[in-house]
Amino acid sequence: MNKSLKYFTIAALLACLMVSCEKPDMDKVWGNSLIYMPQAMYNPYVVPNNGTHQQNNLNYSIDEQNDVLNIFLGVYRSGLQDLEEYTVDVTVDNVAIKGTTLLPPAYYDIPMQVTCPAGKRDVTFYVSVDLNWLKANRSKDYSLDVIISNPTKYELNESISRTTLRLNSSELLTKEGL
Repeated sequence: MNKSLKYFTIAALLACLMVSCEKPDMDKVWGNSLIYMPQAMYNPYVVPNNGTHQQNNLNYSIDEQNDVLNIFLGVYRSGLQDLEEYTVDVTVDNVAIKGTTLLPPAYYDIPMQVTCPAGKRDVTFYVSVDLNWLKANRSKDYSLDVIISNPTKYELNESISRTTLRLNSSELLTKEGL
């Protein structure tokens, strides 16, 4: 074997060894980790959703012992980075959607912040509505814009960080026999 072919063969083998030591692309951390509200993809987020094909499970629960309607919301983090703890602020916007009345602040409770623990991608939180008040005001439908902001880590996906709730009171209470 001539000298140049021998050196070329050795160089090619070394190059193959170096390339084979790298992680495959599917194992590499790439892209941005974005935080968003999955429910924002259904704006308006109608309660009750009746288990539609887009939202397979009911999006609320009723705590009869405490007379509270809990509407499920959540925060999710996409991306391949390590799952580290993060916190977001939760606020509301006082704008009602057409055909509804703004849900009065005196009759609902919502956390000011939500923290997703390390090792998890998502966390659930609730808009808790006074059930007795809702029963007394069942003739109206209500709405509320819920917004996440100021993540302590990662980046916010602005386009899906606001969920517009539409609470169909009469339908929900009739369905639940209340």
